[in-house]
Amino acid sequence: MSELAGPTLPVLGKRVVLTALRESDIERTVEACTTPDAERFLDTPWPYERSDAEFFIRTFAPGGWRGEHDERVWAIREAVDGELCGVISLRDGVREVGFWLHPDAQGRGLMSDALRALVGHAEECLAWQEVRWRCRVGNTASMRVAKATGFAYLGVREGEWRDGERGPEHFAVKTNRDVAEALPWPTLE
Repeated sequence: MSELAGPTLPVLGKRVVLTALRESDIERTVEACTTPDAERFLDTPWPYERSDAEFFIRTFAPGGWRGEHDERVWAIREAVDGELCGVISLRDGVREVGFWLHPDAQGRGLMSDALRALVGHAEECLAWQEVRWRCRVGNTASMRVAKATGFAYLGVREGEWRDGERGPEHFAVKTNRDVAEALPWPTLE
């Protein structure tokens, strides 16, 4: 199999390295995307199967780098040759970031570092004026990451999820300007 399309250079955080996905990431993707939290909060197919991870890594992620759609996907690792800790992506059309972590990588500050690094990349290399973030109501782990990385909270809005389902989502934005419509972050327990 030919090498998968992806970023040619890694994006460096203080604790993480953002690289292309690899064939060897399939099993960890399956593990991460078959948890109860993944079912509840991610827009991945459900039930999530190995074939979904194979499609994501072999077809979807490389397709974004080849210009077949507007989402660019990076693997989150603690070293260039390290195992997959999670995934983070930028969606160009809506200027939005999305992410998930493998359960054994959670709670160590890796996602906050990855998000800071990728927002910096979006601002400096892609000249984005702002980066948007959203999550389903109840996803306090994702909210903590967005808050810790300086996103301005914009409140709850109606969103569309997996299979056209609709429901409330939290929204926030990261920008270098003051956000007049910013609200206080809800209490995150």
